[in-house]
Formats: sequence, C-alpha cells, structure tokens
Amino acid sequence: MNPQDLLNNPQLMQNISPEKLKLLMELANSNSPNTSSPQAMAESLKHASEHAKSQGMDFSSAERDLIIEVLKQGMPPQEQKKVELLMQMMKNMRN
Repeated sequence: MNPQDLLNNPQLMQNISPEKLKLLMELANSNSPNTSSPQAMAESLKHASEHAKSQGMDFSSAERDLIIEVLKQGMPPQEQKKVELLMQMMKNMRN
C-alpha cells in the first residue's frame, strides 16, 4: 500500500473513520513499497483485515471496495484487471 494513495484520496478521507484510516496508514507505512501486484495487494489487505479485527475494528464491504479502488489506481491496466477478476471470484465464493 502506498500511504500517499490513502492520504491524497478525498473519498477515503470522507468515507472511512479516522481510526480506520489511521490503521491503514500504519499498515501502509509498515509494508514494503512494492505492493503493485495483485498478490501483494491481497496479502496486504489480508494483513490489514486481521490487524483491524485484533483492534476491534471491521471494514464494511463498501470500505473494502473503496480501498481496493484506490490501491488499483497505481497499477498498470493489466494488473487492475487481475485484481478485478480476483475480487469477483472472492465475491462469488461468499454467495
């Protein structure tokens, strides 16, 4: 996760609580800067989710979708498509 992606996105600033945004910033700062692949992004999001739960927080589906959209912005189109496919597969598994 790139911390600048989080800080520079008004949608995140307006739609996610300050506590959750702080947690995301901490995780973004602690992760390696090379999270541009779908696999690395999925691992980062999994770690963020586990850490949030340990802190008594839970991200809604809308919040997760918004975070993923922000993170995809820095990816090449081909990688964005992989992320979209991965997310669609995960949604289908939940249904």
